[in-house]
Amino acid sequence: MKTSFILNHRIARKVAAELLKIEAVKLSIDDPFTWVSGIRSPVYCDNRKINSHVSSRQIVADAFVKVIKNNFGQLDSIAGVATGGIPMGILIADRMDLPFIYVRQEAKKYGLMKQVEGDYKEGDKTVLIEDLVSTGGSSLKAYNGIVNANVEVESLLSIMTYNFKSSKSVFSDNNVNYSSLTDLDVLLEVAKDEGRLSDDEVNEVLKFRDDPKSWR
Repeated sequence: MKTSFILNHRIARKVAAELLKIEAVKLSIDDPFTWVSGIRSPVYCDNRKINSHVSSRQIVADAFVKVIKNNFGQLDSIAGVATGGIPMGILIADRMDLPFIYVRQEAKKYGLMKQVEGDYKEGDKTVLIEDLVSTGGSSLKAYNGIVNANVEVESLLSIMTYNFKSSKSVFSDNNVNYSSLTDLDVLLEVAKDEGRLSDDEVNEVLKFRDDPKSWR
């Protein structure tokens, strides 16, 4: 099993710094956030904020393009996970002069009842863009939706991951090739270097990463 999903540490730090700067990622240990699942968390990530910041949007899109070109072969399209992966996926596809498709968590219950939208053909090769990976369950549903459409996914690639053990297990158990521009570990590294967190605070967030359901 991979110990890290990061493909380029310099890019990972640059993206992490950008997420912190625009507060797409917020850190609050003394007053934790409550996720929809009920989990109490010292970190909250909303990568949709990237779309509202022009320079940040360009930095993240350029990082994706560089990582894709340096690590994957010839592609027939760029795919996005609905809804978070759609805006960035379109930007990447535009920069790479490639078609864009997107995939829902499940097929529609009406009309053509499709899960994958856009023009594609069997055997096409794509990279699937996700904004954030937490447990990995929803990303796996989207990944399987693409695969079931007989499109070959070279990799699932996200802006950030929390590096939960559960996501690593999900991807490993299902043979998903997964990478991320940055992750919680790199983000904590940058936050400490910028004076946002102390050593003790970093260690506290790492305790959450290792056992999110039991933390606090």
